[in-house]
Amino acid sequence: MPKYVNVDDLRKIPISEFLARLGHHPVRQSGKELFYHSMLRETKQDTPSLTVWDKGGKWIDRGGPNSTGIQGGSIVQLGLAYWPQHSFVEVLNKIKEICDMQVSIIPAYKPVKPPTEQDQKGYIFDLVRTQPIGRNFVLTKYLEERGIWDVANGHLQEIYYRNRLDFKNKNIFYAIGWKNDQNNWEFSNAKGFKSSIGKKGISVVTGNPDHAVLFEGYMDYLSWLKMNRPDPAPTVIVMNSIVQVKNAIERVKDTPRVDVYFDNDDPGRNCTQRLIEAVPQAKDRSGVYRAYKDYNDMLRAVLSEEELLHQRAVYRR
Repeated sequence: MPKYVNVDDLRKIPISEFLARLGHHPVRQSGKELFYHSMLRETKQDTPSLTVWDKGGKWIDRGGPNSTGIQGGSIVQLGLAYWPQHSFVEVLNKIKEICDMQVSIIPAYKPVKPPTEQDQKGYIFDLVRTQPIGRNFVLTKYLEERGIWDVANGHLQEIYYRNRLDFKNKNIFYAIGWKNDQNNWEFSNAKGFKSSIGKKGISVVTGNPDHAVLFEGYMDYLSWLKMNRPDPAPTVIVMNSIVQVKNAIERVKDTPRVDVYFDNDDPGRNCTQRLIEAVPQAKDRSGVYRAYKDYNDMLRAVLSEEELLHQRAVYRR
């Protein structure tokens, strides 16, 4: 990761372009103001509360701040509110990384007919095709770096998709994908951009109906699977987004045994607390990776240590 990012350079990036690359688009425009449904809080998506002024490089969420306490500011404050689990330097690098991605910029606003319900919910990607993992070098390398390549078969696919709002260019993009309970694709590319094709939902891997394990992300689930290999296997619930916690609660509320493996950060802890309050039999298991942000961080640290020990053993020979 670069050690230095020029904040002034980041502030020159139009906020609408940054949000477009993250998959968020305005639902209306008034003069120089662009109005969005807030992507920083769990909302009913009935009133756009987040306003962007590209010319001044500012934004404000009139509905209030999220867990970070940030309600407005520049693109930097937006990044800090969007990725509350990351440090200041990590957020700067993520903004730069997202805006350096080789994808087409989506027009910030096109004054045509009012957006449909589907547009407002962000269904902007069309699936082109899927294929088994292992054919795309970049995606294979990504899974290897995450330490889950050997458990990914049967769980993940390579998906190829296009942005249906990108009228000029018909670029095809690729990512690692998995299905949710809406029979739609959730995906993550090699640079960490996450979204879905169609309506978002939780992902369910059916197993023992009396035992459920819950994760925020699919990579954490596969990391847990690699390190545990349970028999019999429990039912797995992957939320794919913390805004899906209500759906997760509904799914496991009557399950006798529930283990929760959410992130060791404020959003993850808040989500865990909310779930346990609604599902008293649920147990917080994040202590297993207490020194790390999540299960995948711990797995990668363990694999790095094992590789280091192996190299030392080879050297001593």
